[in-house]
Order: sequence, then structure tokens, then C-alpha cells
Amino acid sequence: MIDGTVVYYQGSPGAFSEAAILSHWPNAIPQGFPTFAETFQALQDNPNAVGLLPIENAYRGPVYDVLDLLTASTLSIWAEAVQPVELALMAYGHSDLSRIKKVRSHPQALMQSQMFCREHGLIVEVALDTAGSAKELLESRREDVGAIASPRAAEIYGLNIVRRGIQDHPDNRTRFWLLSQRPIHLTSPLNRMKTSAVFDLPDKPGALVNYLLWYKKFGLNLSKVESRPRPGAPFAYRFWIDVVGDAKSLDQAWESGLSDLEWFRRFGTYPVLSE
Repeated sequence: MIDGTVVYYQGSPGAFSEAAILSHWPNAIPQGFPTFAETFQALQDNPNAVGLLPIENAYRGPVYDVLDLLTASTLSIWAEAVQPVELALMAYGHSDLSRIKKVRSHPQALMQSQMFCREHGLIVEVALDTAGSAKELLESRREDVGAIASPRAAEIYGLNIVRRGIQDHPDNRTRFWLLSQRPIHLTSPLNRMKTSAVFDLPDKPGALVNYLLWYKKFGLNLSKVESRPRPGAPFAYRFWIDVVGDAKSLDQAWESGLSDLEWFRRFGTYPVLSE
């Protein structure tokens, strides 16, 4: 269903999103956009478009821009994919760490390599994406600035790798959601299904606990519960959940708890392709 399909992502060639696309669908055609907002707009403008967007890093947490844009969209989740993330420091024209004073990358990559940056006294500067920072470094030809991106990005843009594996955690990885307005039918090689949803509850004691008990009743595992600010209601919150379990039990729990909710969006029940 995906091989041979154009798949949108945020970033430039060499981005981890592009790597996630190609590692799961080698014959897909990745197409990058500069920002998350532009990627979502392209997915909204084309009812048949497909995109792969990062949703959470294993150690640095959610990508909130994507969560908020997804909530405001009409897109559904059709699969989850997990991609290992190896970060490399790269430079233009040399591989001498002592010559680098500042590094540029996407905020998530900077968070994921902050121990290395602090240890070496590097000034960090935010860029739109990891591979984009490598591309910009090639264009600027500055030798006192480094980029943090994938080793493949260094190869694509002709940069020298100064240090590989600079991520804080060796088993660093990011999970992605496959998004589209149209149905995409995939199966999980792990035999694992998830449901993701966002909802508002009444502001009263026990509202969240009572709602979540529906999932316990049907033998489901809440793998993630998170609160986010509720738009238009200062210091009020809406809740995100990821639930693991078979589709029938997920549907039963969801339908049973609907009357507890003031507002909701269910993004789909989808297969987990990797972990």
C-alpha cells in the first residue's frame, strides 16, 4: 500500500523522517517540507496524500507541534513505526572538534545530544530540521559551526563527521505516525494494535480516573496518558491516550466511555509496525 507512493515528511534529504520512510517502505518516494505546519497543510490539501511524522522520542518526549497540528486536522493515524536515531556531529572542511564553537540542529536533536554539547562547551542554535542544518552548513561553509544530524546527512551534503553516536542514550529512537485522510490498510508484524485519542473531561473530582477505568474493565493497557493545555480555557487541560489491545476490546471501551467526555477525537486504531 505504501511502496511506490509519495510520502510527505518534514525536513530535507537525510532527515530521520526520510530514513524512517525508507527503512519501512524501501520503494516509497519521500517528499520533504520545510516545517511541520507546511507538511500538515499539504496533507490537508490532498485527500490522497500520505505523511510520516515524528510523534515522540524515547528519551526526550513528545513532539508537541505535531500533536497540536494533528488535533486541529482531519487526518487519521494508520500505523506506527519506530526508527533508531544515531546522531553525528559534522563540520565543513575538517573534522577537528576543537575548531567548532557552535552547533545547529532541530530542537529534538539538540535535546537528545545535550550531554555531549555541554561536555564540549558548544553553543547550541535551533534549526528547522537535522538534515537542513547540514545543508545550511554546506551552503555557509563556516568552519567554526557544526551540524548535528544523521551520518547519512553528512554523506549527502559532503560534510566531515567529527564524532558519531553523540546521542545521550545509545538506544535512542523515535516513533512516527503514518497519517492520511484516506484509509491505509496495513498489518502489524508484531501482532500489536493501538488506539490514540484526545479528549476533554468535566473539571470535577475523579473524572479522569473514572473514565480510564473503562479500559481496565476491557483488559486494555494504557501505554500513554498525557495532559495538554486546552485551547480557550486557561489552566484547563485535555488528555491524550495511547491504548494497546485488540480492536474489538478497544471499540467496546471507547463506546462505553463516550458519555463521560465533553469533547473528543479518536485518531484511529492502527498496527504497530516496529518498536
